[in-house]
Amino acid sequence: MWRCDMDKQGMKEKWMDESTDFLKNIFQEIEKICNDLNLNNHEDDIAVRSTVEVLSEWLRFLDGIMLLFIQGRVDVAQVLVRSLYEITLQLLYLIKDKETMNEKANFYVAFSELKKYSTNNNMIKNKKKIGADTLKGEIENQKILESLTSSENEELRFLYEYFLDKGLVDKDLKNDSWYSVYEQYCQDKANVMKDKKIKNISSSILCEKVGFYSEENGEKILVNTIVYNELSRQAHGVNARDSLKVIDGVQKFRNYNCLQNGLWQLSLIEKIKSRIIVDCHSIFDEKLGKISDETYIRLYEAKTALDLLRKDLKALYIF
Repeated sequence: MWRCDMDKQGMKEKWMDESTDFLKNIFQEIEKICNDLNLNNHEDDIAVRSTVEVLSEWLRFLDGIMLLFIQGRVDVAQVLVRSLYEITLQLLYLIKDKETMNEKANFYVAFSELKKYSTNNNMIKNKKKIGADTLKGEIENQKILESLTSSENEELRFLYEYFLDKGLVDKDLKNDSWYSVYEQYCQDKANVMKDKKIKNISSSILCEKVGFYSEENGEKILVNTIVYNELSRQAHGVNARDSLKVIDGVQKFRNYNCLQNGLWQLSLIEKIKSRIIVDCHSIFDEKLGKISDETYIRLYEAKTALDLLRKDLKALYIF
């Protein structure tokens, strides 16, 4: 029994190391795209700059996921994987096509500033309730509004007026997103009767809008359909309940370093990486060039590496 436990621990450590190496390779692939876009953005294009910002945030989350995987804390990593997935959908939506990319980027920038204003506004209101000083927050909010109303970018000034018209400037925006507002803007342009209400877009709808599908047994399945339940388990408290079982009157807790949930996370991240690479090279072909044969080889090798991780994990849990 002691030998069996020792062998199993060695297998777990090997899988943790190899899965982390797998994620490091993905990190390096996306980091190169991010750096190349940034270095080649000589004209300070707002769409490129916004893409670099989103990719940088994407890399920050992946870095956190790697740190958790190397320690075998793959259950905890699920929260970061969910955020990584949601950021990916926004990125794919932003760069979906060249015709709307700049317009979307302006919305992303303007609404992000407005969301800072909204968050700051809530803090100011709460401080006033307890009699705390709010001057710093008020000065910061004034700067945010001036960055929109006095911007050299005519589009940002126009969008501030649009936000005013929609009643968004003084609204609590914690449940609103830039892409939902952009979709409403597109509807407003198409309709004579404008709707004051912003309809929030779910991750499923956004996933469908960007066409993020996976080939499963010869059929195309929306990625959101495949992963949403897993991504939501911790957020909705399901994992917490499943981590404790009572067997013969004794509480049994799930091991904190259980690796079983690691594979679907790696599989999702690999799908995301491939889609980002393809889309970025397609949209920013003048800055990144076409996808090289070497890149296609690495994409294939990543799928092979994932298959090996799948086999090793299966062997570990039927040991």
